[in-house]
Amino acid sequence: MTGGRSDRRTAGRTCVLGVLRSVSPTVRLSVAFLFAACQPQARRLLLLDLALSDPLALDATAQLWHDAGYTVEYRRFYPHLTRADLAHYHTLLLLGGGGGGRASARASDALTAGDLALLSEWVDGGGVVVLGYPADAEGGGSLDRWLMNRWLAWKGAGITIDDYGLRDTAQSAGGAGGGGGAFDPQPPVEPQRNLPLQDPGFDAFPAGRNHALLTASDEQVLARTTRTAFVRPPAQKPAARRRAAVVAASRLSDGLVIVVSRHALSALGTDTRPSTTPTLKLDDLAATQGFLVSLARWTRRPAEWARIPPPPPHGHHALVLSDAPRPVAPAPPRLEPPGRATVAVLPTPMKPAQERRQRLPDWIGRGGQRIVWGHLAALSPAIFGAPRQRGLDSLVAFLEAGAFNGFAGDAYAATLADTLHAAPWEREAVRNAWKQLGDALETTSLRWIPAVEPSEFRIPVDTAVQAAAADTTAAWCALDPRYWAEGMGPSYRALARLAATRVDLIPAVALDLDPPARRPSDDPFCDAAWRAALAGLPRDSVLPLDRAERLAALPPTARYDSLLESGLLGGYYAVLEQAVADRAAALRAELRRIRPGLGFAFLTRRPPLDWYTLGLLRGFSTADAPVLLWSPEVRPRELLARARARGIVAVHAVGLAPAWIPAGAWPRLGRVVFGENDGFWIGPLQALLSAPRAAEGPLSPDSLARAIRRLTRALPPAPAAR
Repeated sequence: MTGGRSDRRTAGRTCVLGVLRSVSPTVRLSVAFLFAACQPQARRLLLLDLALSDPLALDATAQLWHDAGYTVEYRRFYPHLTRADLAHYHTLLLLGGGGGGRASARASDALTAGDLALLSEWVDGGGVVVLGYPADAEGGGSLDRWLMNRWLAWKGAGITIDDYGLRDTAQSAGGAGGGGGAFDPQPPVEPQRNLPLQDPGFDAFPAGRNHALLTASDEQVLARTTRTAFVRPPAQKPAARRRAAVVAASRLSDGLVIVVSRHALSALGTDTRPSTTPTLKLDDLAATQGFLVSLARWTRRPAEWARIPPPPPHGHHALVLSDAPRPVAPAPPRLEPPGRATVAVLPTPMKPAQERRQRLPDWIGRGGQRIVWGHLAALSPAIFGAPRQRGLDSLVAFLEAGAFNGFAGDAYAATLADTLHAAPWEREAVRNAWKQLGDALETTSLRWIPAVEPSEFRIPVDTAVQAAAADTTAAWCALDPRYWAEGMGPSYRALARLAATRVDLIPAVALDLDPPARRPSDDPFCDAAWRAALAGLPRDSVLPLDRAERLAALPPTARYDSLLESGLLGGYYAVLEQAVADRAAALRAELRRIRPGLGFAFLTRRPPLDWYTLGLLRGFSTADAPVLLWSPEVRPRELLARARARGIVAVHAVGLAPAWIPAGAWPRLGRVVFGENDGFWIGPLQALLSAPRAAEGPLSPDSLARAIRRLTRALPPAPAAR
């Protein structure tokens, strides 16, 4: 008998004996009732995320379990089970990795053999395990899914996670199934009516990305998807997955295991793979919340688990991991986490002052941000004369027809700043293009926000980054001094000087955080980041000077493991973020000396929650001058409120994908665009100005401009400040 199981059963027997001594003989006959009544309601939940997500990304997930009565404790920088956890927690919420950009190929970020052993002891001892598998269309998280499947088969749970994500073309973009991303409408989810979470109020609701679950019994299924759902394996024909299971449970020994997508668990907040199309029916999210809170409450009611039949008998066999897609770390479980692996209680509390909406810059006004983003070919040095003028005229006509208030995009600043490699005629051509665009826009009420494009920075030959997976990629290390001295600094200064000559036209400069290539590496353990972070860690008894010198000599493949096991991983990430914030703050101060009052904007197509992005937002924002953040987040208000406590002040515009929004749905977007957000951005520009592919496809430029004008008029924007 395991320690965790013994502790729980001993507590139960003591409780029953105490009650039986204090009641009448008649009542003693209801032994089963008394046992259930005196069982303590275990309220401690351990949240582990193998993607090491920032707490800001998990607050919405934790809120649901908090509403169900749990105290949610998140151990970010040691995402593996220890034997001490068996006695301290009743429920485990384990989120697989694979959705972020944090060197997810490292075996250390995945489940280990020790984790799988303790998962078995957890459910055998009467605990609850919620496996939040990663559903990623690009293959991320496949190792964690494989390991979860292998563990479920070893335990005989009768549940298997399919390899491919569900899609549903029958769902119109932005409807109940609009919770997906990458232009794939995601099928909604509907609870089973005949099993433990039966509730007549539960209707179909958006639940993000899911894979089909194969179950041994229909009674294990808690929720299913639509009749029109399907999967599309690579290089194969689509295959139907009608009414496929997406949430399932199994009773294992005295415990319970629930299998559900991590994206479904975070459907009410920030996700690792956000939607490209906002959910038009925000009321549908109330059904999502109702189901997930009911699911969380159900895990605290062992008497109701009996409605889930036990799995079919299976032969006992060894857990074989030698054929895994990537090597599985054989590390045995620790007795307890490393001393510096702190635990945070989620959701992060907010102060009333944080919840107030940030005031918009004066140039935006009550109409909110209405931004077109994209690469304007007419600014290229290779385009001149009549072709350039036609391109500028088309842009201005589209912006005015759609009642936009700004154009943002690549301004070829790196060409102007690179005096070593760019020819003089190229730099002069960029200056002439700036003048022509500025002259064209100054005759209108539009604003221009020129952008820095890191993909244009010339990478020196010795800056290849060796990632922890032992591959070598031509990419900048985000803390390489040359990245700031030869790329960011000169490009930003060139645009600040341009803004100083067009004060009324250019209120801000932007940065594309996700250019198509050559963006800074996501790997926090590249050489320049490693040196900078180690230099910033305090020297004390845990990290004396001689140990710091040994860490500095470690190869990239050993760096993560060393910090993880020593408990220094959290401090390391904090130093990384602070180093980026310090460099960004210094650059911001310099740029504002060139052009006082200059604003800063950032565009990202991913959740803005990695250490590099958070550092930039902290460094460039101040309480009186918020940055403009353009991302796909649909409901960013709580995220930004909590980020304000971290020194990040931002106003947000949501990204719209015109190709996946029905023509008649544009007016209904007003609540999302102007209620949940402070405006919208759309792009890329080239796609917006191109002809539609088919009659039912993207709108023509004229039709799109009219639809957006109707959107702007559909709902009066909320006051700029509350």
